[in-house]
Amino acid sequence: MIIRFQIRTIAVIFLMIIFFTLNLSQAYGMEIAVIRSQDLPIYQEAVAGIKSIYKGKFREYNLKGDLDESGNIVREIRKHPPDAIITVGLLATVAAKDNFKSTPIVFCMVLNPDRFSISSGNNITGVPLNVSSSETVPRLREIFPSAKRIGILYDPGKTGMVEQERQVAQSWGFTLIAKEVPSVKMLPDALREIQHNIDLLWLIPDSTVVTPESLEFIFLRAFENNIPVITFSKELLSRGAVLTFSPDYHSIGEEAGRLVNHILQGKKPADLPIRPVKKIKTSINLVVAKKMGLEINQAAIYAMRDQIEIFNPGKTARTNYPDR
Repeated sequence: MIIRFQIRTIAVIFLMIIFFTLNLSQAYGMEIAVIRSQDLPIYQEAVAGIKSIYKGKFREYNLKGDLDESGNIVREIRKHPPDAIITVGLLATVAAKDNFKSTPIVFCMVLNPDRFSISSGNNITGVPLNVSSSETVPRLREIFPSAKRIGILYDPGKTGMVEQERQVAQSWGFTLIAKEVPSVKMLPDALREIQHNIDLLWLIPDSTVVTPESLEFIFLRAFENNIPVITFSKELLSRGAVLTFSPDYHSIGEEAGRLVNHILQGKKPADLPIRPVKKIKTSINLVVAKKMGLEINQAAIYAMRDQIEIFNPGKTARTNYPDR
């Protein structure tokens, strides 16, 4: 009896191993389509992250920033329907969402997906480009220990409410002073209204607030009033920002790869929550900080030396947040 039980147990374990191996090989035997909005270095980083996690077959398409190109690519994909689609960038994601209603879609490298109704749907999930305030505010507290008030300019029609940011800021000893800017024409008066009541200006990726024309005014007023500007793109360090928090694009691709693996192994996109950015990069412009006479915690900068990049004004940073 004991021998028979042992044989039966071994057989069950053996069958489980075979089942798991077949299941896994079946998942990796499937094929996905990867669609990029255009050929940008940051998108290439995300695709490299996808490839580092997803080891199965895939076809790659590039819209080249051209909406008209999406029709040709959609027709090409429909000839050989993939088991899932990963989109990289807004244009690719919108094209996939509009044309593939039943194919599982994993999006990545999209800023504020809720604004475009991208994150809703039974066949879609993904990794937004947004950096969480729960990751950035603690670093602000370390680097600017004496700062008490953070100013934010935002368009409620695009960014929505900033209540989450307010709560996170409060938990780290900051008061958040938020000023609504429904129109870019209202920005100068909005900034003048709060500039004497804030210690930091937190520039979030709001397309009403952040325009080529408004940035010149923002950085000029901030410099005149010794207000450090904290923002989301390394490119803005050369314009006068003191500190930036940007996503690690390779890690965004890795998360997208993990999501598609789950889908190919039987999970439904609707059951896989949107995943936040897990790794962020911090860059600081000490030249501007010194000119403004800012009080910066040098010990914190040293402690974060493996996670923080000292910006070199002699180098031109690339744009981290494309429109498409």
